Amino acid sequence: MIRARFVTVLLVATAGFAVSAEDTSVEPAVPELALDDLLSLPTGYRAEVERRAGGTATEWRERFTEARKTLEDAKLALAKTETELDQVAQGSSAWQVSAPGSSDPQVSPLSLRLREQVRGYREAIKFGVRALRVLTVEADLASVPSGWRE
Repeated sequence: MIRARFVTVLLVATAGFAVSAEDTSVEPAVPELALDDLLSLPTGYRAEVERRAGGTATEWRERFTEARKTLEDAKLALAKTETELDQVAQGSSAWQVSAPGSSDPQVSPLSLRLREQVRGYREAIKFGVRALRVLTVEADLASVPSGWRE
């Protein structure tokens, strides 16, 4: 029984050797390649995108652009609201718009809405500055190039 298995393995091994000996005698054909083909990347090549802290160059640029835009929008809205508040303050006197019994012109009904908007925009500016600072620190820790921050 063991001899039969040994003989079978021996026959298979010698048959494989005979086939491999025949294969080595045939030389493979060398493909003709032009110089341009050697200097270009293969069509199926996909390069790894350079990532820093989970973001590509485009993603980092978008994050910085969005943070700067948010901050700039808040600054523009604050300037517009302050201008409107100045016009309201110039167009009326404090005794006409103050609430009865109140000597504080900051709580006048006409400018209350504008003052609340000014406070909100100032908070938005603080938040925007803080968010941009946090993003810059995150980029510094991730070694993001300065070109990606524009």
